[in-house]
Amino acid sequence: MMHPFAWLPELYQWCFSAVLLVTVVPLAWKLKAQGKDLKTPDAPKGMVSLQLSWSRSDAIKILDSWEKLKNVARKQLQLDYAFLMFYPLLLSLICGMLADSPDSTLAAIGMLLSWAVLLAGPLDAVENYALLVMIRSSPTEALAKTAGWCAGIKFALVSAAVGYGIFEGVRMLFKILESVWHAL
Repeated sequence: MMHPFAWLPELYQWCFSAVLLVTVVPLAWKLKAQGKDLKTPDAPKGMVSLQLSWSRSDAIKILDSWEKLKNVARKQLQLDYAFLMFYPLLLSLICGMLADSPDSTLAAIGMLLSWAVLLAGPLDAVENYALLVMIRSSPTEALAKTAGWCAGIKFALVSAAVGYGIFEGVRMLFKILESVWHAL
């Protein structure tokens, strides 16, 4: 199995990952700063509280606590549409590059994750649409469940990709340090 970016020469993969990184980090920072006011007693995790509200009644409680912040919530979701175009690509590329390494012990998992994490983008887009409809009109049970399922699966995929990246990255770093140590 090959990862989605295997067709790119290795140097281009590194360059593309750098471009994605310098795009994703500022967008993530902006999302965090822009959404800080959305943390309320009814929404202690800000937008994540609404994403994972799972029910009409919980969504209504959260949106009521944001009565004067609905424009902030709308802007948060609109900015997230830009973010969701880039972070799945970055995670996919990192998983693929790590899996391609001759030192990878979990290459099959990395390859699988490099494809699977690409689903985070469309899931995030559907979730955002459901949340925007809830903010604009009124929450329904179906919208809350749709947002919850999409967010839950998205978070699972992203967590698995990040976990794999950290595990394989740290393991490979120790292997490099060990070989340098033995060369001394």
